[in-house]
Amino acid sequence: MTYGVLFLCHANVCRSRLMEHEFRAAEKAEGDERWPAASAGVAAAVGHSPCEEVVALAAESPLGARSRRADRGAVQLDHGLLQEAGLVITATRAERAEVALLLPAMRSRTYTLREAVGLAQIEPLTATTRTGASPGDVLTAFAESLDRHRGSVRAENKTSRSHWLHRRGRADDVDIADAHHRRARDHQRALRTVQVETIALHAQLSAFAQRLQLLGS
Repeated sequence: MTYGVLFLCHANVCRSRLMEHEFRAAEKAEGDERWPAASAGVAAAVGHSPCEEVVALAAESPLGARSRRADRGAVQLDHGLLQEAGLVITATRAERAEVALLLPAMRSRTYTLREAVGLAQIEPLTATTRTGASPGDVLTAFAESLDRHRGSVRAENKTSRSHWLHRRGRADDVDIADAHHRRARDHQRALRTVQVETIALHAQLSAFAQRLQLLGS
Protein backbone atom coordinates (compact mmCIF):
# COMPACT_ATOMS: atom_id res chain seq x y z
CA MET A 1 0.00 0.00 0.00
CA THR A 2 1.52 3.32 -1.06
CA TYR A 3 0.09 6.36 0.59
CA GLY A 4 2.59 8.52 2.47
CA VAL A 5 5.78 10.52 2.29
CA LEU A 6 8.90 9.07 3.90
CA PHE A 7 11.76 11.44 4.78
CA LEU A 8 15.27 10.06 5.19
CA CYS A 9 18.65 11.24 6.39
CA HIS A 10 21.62 9.46 7.96
CA ALA A 11 20.63 9.13 11.62
CA ASN A 12 17.04 10.45 11.89
CA VAL A 13 17.90 12.91 14.63
CA CYS A 14 18.12 16.11 12.64
CA ARG A 15 17.28 16.74 8.98
CA SER A 16 14.69 14.04 8.25
CA ARG A 17 13.02 14.58 11.61
CA LEU A 18 12.54 18.24 10.80
CA MET A 19 11.34 17.43 7.27
CA GLU A 20 8.64 15.19 8.72
CA HIS A 21 7.56 17.80 11.23
CA GLU A 22 7.44 20.69 8.76
CA PHE A 23 5.50 18.62 6.22
CA ARG A 24 2.95 17.61 8.85
CA ALA A 25 2.68 21.21 10.04
CA ALA A 26 1.98 22.35 6.47
CA GLU A 27 -0.68 19.64 6.15
CA LYS A 28 -2.26 20.70 9.43
CA ALA A 29 -2.39 24.31 8.26
CA GLU A 30 -4.45 23.26 5.23
CA GLY A 31 -6.91 21.09 7.15
CA ASP A 32 -7.23 17.33 7.09
CA GLU A 33 -4.13 15.20 6.64
CA ARG A 34 -3.99 13.92 3.07
CA TRP A 35 -0.47 12.54 2.97
CA PRO A 36 0.85 10.92 6.17
CA ALA A 37 4.51 11.66 6.83
CA ALA A 38 7.16 9.54 8.51
CA SER A 39 10.93 9.70 8.84
CA ALA A 40 13.83 7.34 9.38
CA GLY A 41 17.59 7.06 9.11
CA VAL A 42 19.70 4.77 6.95
CA ALA A 43 22.08 4.28 9.89
CA ALA A 44 19.96 5.25 12.89
CA ALA A 45 20.76 4.52 16.51
CA VAL A 46 17.24 3.30 17.25
CA GLY A 47 15.55 5.33 19.95
CA HIS A 48 18.11 8.14 19.93
CA SER A 49 16.59 11.52 20.77
CA PRO A 50 16.42 14.30 18.16
CA CYS A 51 18.86 17.15 18.44
CA GLU A 52 17.86 20.08 20.63
CA GLU A 53 17.77 22.48 17.68
CA VAL A 54 15.14 20.39 15.91
CA VAL A 55 12.99 20.16 19.04
CA ALA A 56 13.21 23.94 19.46
CA LEU A 57 12.29 24.63 15.83
CA ALA A 58 9.41 22.16 16.01
CA ALA A 59 8.03 23.96 19.05
CA GLU A 60 7.86 27.19 17.02
CA SER A 61 5.79 25.63 14.23
CA PRO A 62 1.97 25.62 13.94
CA LEU A 63 1.90 22.13 15.47
CA GLY A 64 3.91 23.34 18.45
CA ALA A 65 3.54 21.34 21.61
CA ARG A 66 0.72 19.30 20.08
CA SER A 67 3.29 17.29 18.13
CA ARG A 68 4.91 14.58 20.22
CA ARG A 69 6.35 12.82 17.18
CA ALA A 70 9.13 15.40 17.12
CA ASP A 71 10.29 13.94 20.46
CA ARG A 72 10.25 10.24 19.58
CA GLY A 73 13.39 8.17 19.18
CA ALA A 74 15.22 7.61 15.91
CA VAL A 75 13.85 4.98 13.52
CA GLN A 76 15.90 2.68 11.29
CA LEU A 77 14.92 2.42 7.63
CA ASP A 78 13.59 -0.97 6.55
CA HIS A 79 11.64 -2.60 3.71
CA GLY A 80 8.33 -2.06 5.45
CA LEU A 81 8.69 1.70 5.60
CA LEU A 82 9.67 1.86 1.94
CA GLN A 83 6.78 -0.32 0.84
CA GLU A 84 4.31 2.02 2.55
CA ALA A 85 5.74 5.14 0.90
CA GLY A 86 4.34 6.75 -2.20
CA LEU A 87 7.23 9.23 -2.24
CA VAL A 88 10.64 9.03 -0.56
CA ILE A 89 12.53 12.26 0.11
CA THR A 90 16.15 12.16 1.25
CA ALA A 91 18.58 14.74 2.54
CA THR A 92 21.39 13.71 0.18
CA ARG A 93 22.23 11.43 -2.72
CA ALA A 94 23.86 9.03 -0.25
CA GLU A 95 20.51 8.14 1.32
CA ARG A 96 18.91 8.06 -2.12
CA ALA A 97 21.47 5.43 -3.13
CA GLU A 98 20.75 3.41 0.02
CA VAL A 99 17.08 3.25 -0.95
CA ALA A 100 17.98 1.97 -4.42
CA LEU A 101 20.11 -0.77 -2.87
CA LEU A 102 17.47 -1.78 -0.35
CA LEU A 103 14.50 -1.74 -2.72
CA PRO A 104 15.43 -1.00 -6.37
CA ALA A 105 11.78 -0.64 -7.39
CA MET A 106 11.58 2.57 -5.33
CA ARG A 107 14.15 4.42 -7.42
CA SER A 108 11.51 6.23 -9.49
CA ARG A 109 9.83 7.43 -6.29
CA THR A 110 12.97 8.57 -4.47
CA TYR A 111 14.52 12.06 -4.66
CA THR A 112 16.60 14.32 -2.53
CA LEU A 113 14.55 17.16 -1.10
CA ARG A 114 16.28 19.78 -3.19
CA GLU A 115 16.10 17.59 -6.28
CA ALA A 116 12.32 17.16 -5.95
CA VAL A 117 11.71 20.87 -5.40
CA GLY A 118 14.01 21.75 -8.29
CA LEU A 119 12.38 19.30 -10.69
CA ALA A 120 8.95 20.62 -9.81
CA GLN A 121 10.13 24.15 -10.67
CA ILE A 122 11.16 23.27 -14.23
CA GLU A 123 7.59 23.59 -15.46
CA PRO A 124 4.16 22.81 -14.04
CA LEU A 125 4.02 19.07 -13.45
CA THR A 126 1.14 17.49 -15.31
CA ALA A 127 -0.58 14.14 -15.34
CA THR A 128 -3.97 12.65 -16.06
CA THR A 129 -5.85 10.72 -13.45
CA ARG A 130 -9.35 9.52 -12.84
CA THR A 131 -12.01 11.59 -11.13
CA GLY A 132 -11.95 11.20 -7.37
CA ALA A 133 -8.33 10.07 -7.19
CA SER A 134 -7.20 9.25 -3.66
CA PRO A 135 -4.36 11.13 -1.94
CA GLY A 136 -2.22 8.05 -2.57
CA ASP A 137 -2.99 8.21 -6.29
CA VAL A 138 -2.04 11.88 -6.34
CA LEU A 139 1.24 11.15 -4.56
CA THR A 140 2.07 8.39 -7.04
CA ALA A 141 1.27 10.68 -9.98
CA PHE A 142 3.46 13.42 -8.50
CA ALA A 143 6.40 11.02 -8.15
CA GLU A 144 5.89 9.77 -11.72
CA SER A 145 5.84 13.32 -13.04
CA LEU A 146 9.08 14.13 -11.22
CA ASP A 147 10.64 10.99 -12.67
CA ARG A 148 9.74 12.06 -16.21
CA HIS A 149 11.68 15.28 -15.64
CA ARG A 150 14.69 13.64 -14.04
CA GLY A 151 17.78 13.84 -16.23
CA SER A 152 16.11 15.95 -18.92
CA VAL A 153 17.49 19.27 -17.66
CA ARG A 154 19.40 20.35 -14.59
CA ALA A 155 17.05 21.18 -11.76
CA GLU A 156 18.05 24.61 -10.52
CA ASN A 157 16.57 25.04 -7.09
CA LYS A 158 15.77 28.68 -6.28
CA THR A 159 14.14 28.33 -2.87
CA SER A 160 17.30 28.66 -0.79
CA ARG A 161 19.74 31.53 -0.58
CA SER A 162 22.37 29.56 1.31
CA HIS A 163 25.68 29.64 -0.54
CA TRP A 164 27.17 27.13 1.88
CA LEU A 165 24.58 24.53 0.92
CA HIS A 166 23.96 25.56 -2.68
CA ARG A 167 26.70 26.26 -5.19
CA ARG A 168 25.37 27.03 -8.64
CA GLY A 169 26.26 24.38 -11.18
CA ARG A 170 27.93 22.05 -8.69
CA ALA A 171 27.01 18.37 -8.26
CA ASP A 172 26.12 18.99 -4.61
CA ASP A 173 23.23 21.31 -5.57
CA VAL A 174 20.76 18.55 -4.72
CA ASP A 175 22.15 17.71 -1.27
CA ILE A 176 21.52 19.20 2.15
CA ALA A 177 24.68 18.17 3.96
CA ASP A 178 24.76 16.93 7.53
CA ALA A 179 25.75 19.92 9.66
CA HIS A 180 24.94 18.33 13.01
CA HIS A 181 28.57 18.40 14.15
CA ARG A 182 29.56 21.65 12.43
CA ARG A 183 29.52 25.12 13.91
CA ALA A 184 26.21 26.15 15.45
CA ARG A 185 25.48 28.73 12.77
CA ASP A 186 26.11 26.16 10.00
CA HIS A 187 23.80 23.70 11.73
CA GLN A 188 21.08 26.32 12.08
CA ARG A 189 21.50 27.35 8.46
CA ALA A 190 21.10 23.75 7.31
CA LEU A 191 17.95 23.32 9.38
CA ARG A 192 16.46 26.56 8.08
CA THR A 193 17.14 25.31 4.56
CA VAL A 194 15.34 22.08 5.43
CA GLN A 195 12.35 24.11 6.59
CA VAL A 196 12.22 26.28 3.47
CA GLU A 197 12.60 23.35 1.08
CA THR A 198 10.06 21.15 2.87
CA ILE A 199 7.45 23.90 2.87
CA ALA A 200 8.14 24.43 -0.84
CA LEU A 201 7.71 20.70 -1.53
CA HIS A 202 4.38 20.62 0.28
CA ALA A 203 3.17 23.68 -1.64
CA GLN A 204 4.15 22.05 -4.94
CA LEU A 205 2.41 18.81 -4.04
CA SER A 206 -0.73 20.67 -3.00
CA ALA A 207 -0.75 22.67 -6.26
CA PHE A 208 -0.28 19.44 -8.21
CA ALA A 209 -3.24 17.87 -6.41
CA GLN A 210 -5.41 20.87 -7.28
CA ARG A 211 -4.47 20.61 -10.96
CA LEU A 212 -5.34 16.92 -11.00
CA GLN A 213 -8.67 17.68 -9.38
CA LEU A 214 -9.44 20.18 -12.14
CA LEU A 215 -8.41 17.67 -14.82
CA GLY A 216 -10.68 15.05 -13.34
CA SER A 217 -13.70 17.31 -12.89
